[in-house]
Amino acid sequence: MRRSLLHTLKALHIITPRGIARWVRCFANEGITLMAMLKFSATYYPERCALVSDTLRLNYCQLYQYARQLAHLLSNDYGLRKGDVVGVLCRNHAISLLLLPALSRLDVHVRLLNTDLGEQQIEGLVQDGQYKLLVFDEEIQEKCVPACHPCQTISSETLFNQIFVEHKDTDNDLPRIIQGPEITVMTGGTSGKYTGASRRPSVTQFLCPFFALLKDIGIGEYSSVCLALPFYHGFGLTSLIVSLLMGKKICLMRHFEAKQALNIIHDEKVEVFPIVPVLLARIWQQDNARENLKSLRCIISGGDRLDRKLIEETQRQLGNVLYNLYGTSEAGFVMLATPEDLSRHEETTLGKPIRGVRCAVRDKDKDGIGTLWIRSRWAMTGLCNRWQDTGDRVWCDVEDYYFHRGRADQLVVCGGENAYPDNVMRALSLHPAVVASHVYAVPDHEFGNVLNARIELRKDASLTSYDIVEWLRPRITRAEMPHEITFGPIETLSTGKQSIFLSRT
Repeated sequence: MRRSLLHTLKALHIITPRGIARWVRCFANEGITLMAMLKFSATYYPERCALVSDTLRLNYCQLYQYARQLAHLLSNDYGLRKGDVVGVLCRNHAISLLLLPALSRLDVHVRLLNTDLGEQQIEGLVQDGQYKLLVFDEEIQEKCVPACHPCQTISSETLFNQIFVEHKDTDNDLPRIIQGPEITVMTGGTSGKYTGASRRPSVTQFLCPFFALLKDIGIGEYSSVCLALPFYHGFGLTSLIVSLLMGKKICLMRHFEAKQALNIIHDEKVEVFPIVPVLLARIWQQDNARENLKSLRCIISGGDRLDRKLIEETQRQLGNVLYNLYGTSEAGFVMLATPEDLSRHEETTLGKPIRGVRCAVRDKDKDGIGTLWIRSRWAMTGLCNRWQDTGDRVWCDVEDYYFHRGRADQLVVCGGENAYPDNVMRALSLHPAVVASHVYAVPDHEFGNVLNARIELRKDASLTSYDIVEWLRPRITRAEMPHEITFGPIETLSTGKQSIFLSRT
């Protein structure tokens, strides 16, 4: 039986008199920063396993000590000062995690860069970003470090050696600060146009989303999490920060690979698994997936459309453990659908808005489908408590449940008729042999534009284009019917979202 929210907050020492006193001391020593949060967890869970990354295992006391050590190193050896900007172009590992509290403690602005960016995109961001320092992984050095870069660069492997091998440290005190800097996530991964979504640590700003995770998901009752989503993805970063706050064991993956994920979840007895739908679909393609996932008590799907077929497969294999979370990098966590919500609706629901969020559907068509606008207190800097257009097409039923109907900016006019690629992908997802699909527009001399499709099938499936057309015929309009259908793997970014540039080849 799930504990009440009040009981959970007390168990996490967040609202007890002693816990409040410790928060005050942490903020006094470290400022309102991620370092203060890490110090709080180290105080209450010093010997609890905090991090499993590659061959490294650290408890919370060690994690806090190494984060402080890294802050000293960055200040003394690399000259970082308040107001500087640091770019972090790293996959999930110990140093990329430690950089967040360390840079926060130095009041240095952090920009988390997408490791899937191309060389020219990275060069443009670095040239325009006024960075004091760029931290990168050596495995992506060739594309991530421009030939003529305007800032100092350092590899995460060098920092790892200085912290964990050489044990470089200093006794100098860190500067006193009141509040930490902004953390910026670069958004727009599939479009190729990247913009920054920035947030500054705050005592109260994230209380409503945090309470929703505690109350509706019961996240406080679980002890371990596997993070395959990169930190530069808003969903991945939020999962990391919440896990650190509650003293969870965090198992990191540099890259998502289904067999490795199964091994980590099995060996570490992981209970919580945040993931995007296409990666979850690939998990279920693996042999012995159910046996390796027995420890899971909570799968949080987010970042993309969750297909009904995937819901049913997960419920059949593991029971009611799957949640659907909707949010955007700009607006943050907005809606949540519980396993019960997903079971009672034939169409996948985004759930209901959490407390503190206001939603509106504007510019509705004759079917009640319109564009979703959101207003929340924890939106990115500059958009707090302001209405913003998500670009998602939705409809809302009489019970205030929302349902996703594609992107407004993906409207394609085919022969004078409106067509939405997402509607075709939703129809394809219902086919039992389809794992994933990508539908896109191409120019056509007769119709102006037409839709084409690329489809990834189950390993044991064999279909033809004719089979797909016959399946789609009663489910979509004539204008939406793909003119060309190819079969093969759907390439994805590290976030699990489709790479449109790779998927079309």
